[in-house]
Amino acid sequence: MRKIIVSILSMLFLTAIAIPSFSQKKSEAKTMTWTSSSKEAKELAQTGAGRLMNAEFALAYQDFLAAVKLDPDFTVALTFLSNLTTGATQKSYAQRALKSSANKTEGEKLFASIADEKNTRESRREIWSKLHTMFPDGSMIGHFYVVTRATPDEQFAAAQDYIKKFPNAAAMYNNLAYYYLNEKKDNVKAKENFEKYISLYPEGYNPYDSMGEFYLLTGDMENSKKYYSLSLEKYPFNESSITALQKMEDDKKKMEAKK
Repeated sequence: MRKIIVSILSMLFLTAIAIPSFSQKKSEAKTMTWTSSSKEAKELAQTGAGRLMNAEFALAYQDFLAAVKLDPDFTVALTFLSNLTTGATQKSYAQRALKSSANKTEGEKLFASIADEKNTRESRREIWSKLHTMFPDGSMIGHFYVVTRATPDEQFAAAQDYIKKFPNAAAMYNNLAYYYLNEKKDNVKAKENFEKYISLYPEGYNPYDSMGEFYLLTGDMENSKKYYSLSLEKYPFNESSITALQKMEDDKKKMEAKK
């Protein structure tokens, strides 16, 4: 299935770090500070942010959880967790994120405000716009600025600008591929972007899952099964690939039973 899920996008919250190094050392770059007492916690959160941008939610959650164990006052990681959880757990992380941001930078305070349960989709979209204006050199903030635009056409236009600035930002090619597939009905362009996604992020499992879905939707069951299986080689617990392969197997049995 498509990896950018609307209900999650309405409240997603990624921060400004440059791909591929996630470096914040360039003083001239306008990126958001990640205040933490633990270097290891920062590294874990940075890894988690990359995984989250690539829709690898389970692994991202594990990274952020580990980061918060090392630094319970880590605003960025707490905000991430508030958006990857539900119910009482989500509320707890949101409260902790907002409280922890009180003595942090203005950027981190604005970032944490995404966790406020009073937000609407429109108010979150406005927060992303403000973050993007404050931190134009942040590839992560730029990414989620793109995907939280109001319409597919607005997202596509913003994505085109984004990849000019960050040509090696893998996850954006996944978004572009789905745009071509679902909106433009251009399978050739869609495939090109899915292939680009795999080439830039070969170690991930989501690129192969996305290509598996592309082949599924275009009727190539053999290649679909191949890429879903490759995704599971990278991460055996990927529910999307497991479900797709099981459905293909079930459909095959049903067809054979009708013969």
